[in-house]
Amino acid sequence: MSETDDLLDSTLDDLEDLPEFKPFPPGAHRVSVSMELKEVSDKKCVEMSLTHIETLELSTPTDTAPTPGDSTNVLFFLDNEFGRGNLKACGKPLAEALGTTSIRDTIEATTNIECLVLTSNDKDKKYTNIKELNVV
Repeated sequence: MSETDDLLDSTLDDLEDLPEFKPFPPGAHRVSVSMELKEVSDKKCVEMSLTHIETLELSTPTDTAPTPGDSTNVLFFLDNEFGRGNLKACGKPLAEALGTTSIRDTIEATTNIECLVLTSNDKDKKYTNIKELNVV
């Protein structure tokens, strides 16, 4: 019997749940990081995608940790100093680990890089904020 046949003979409850896309709770997480240049609402930005591997510690122990495979993203808008400053803070450890010098090269080289991130949320808990990023 093949793996597909075994799967088809199981129940729907045996299938894993679909990974969720939502902000990660504040804490320390091991993630896979990728970046790409995008345009959102006619503005250039860099999107940093985070895919959850494991939660090391939650700031609030009663929060629910993401499931491995869950994802979230952070947008760094290039038209303002906050977006550029946050891109610099998050991009610098990646550039150092990857040996890249330009922002473009760092974006293009950042594909599934394992990192540790310290996260927080905005006041409405709609967006993940990266307080610190370190390449593993």
